[in-house]
Amino acid sequence: MYLGFGPTPSTAHHIRDGQGGAQKAPDFLTAALCQEHHQGDTGIHGLGTRAFEARYKLSELDLVAMTLEAVYG
Repeated sequence: MYLGFGPTPSTAHHIRDGQGGAQKAPDFLTAALCQEHHQGDTGIHGLGTRAFEARYKLSELDLVAMTLEAVYG
């Protein structure tokens, strides 16, 4: 799903599905996010995962799927 924001540099957001706080998330579970949507005030770390998902109607796994589609689609 392309959201129409144009090309921007991305950062890797590691999905923490099934990991505890001290465990490293695997590199294959990453989503490419722009800086704002990763660590900015409206991003997944700024809002928190639940608020991000409620605001954008996208789960972390949706973001991984979108990244894979962009790379391999």
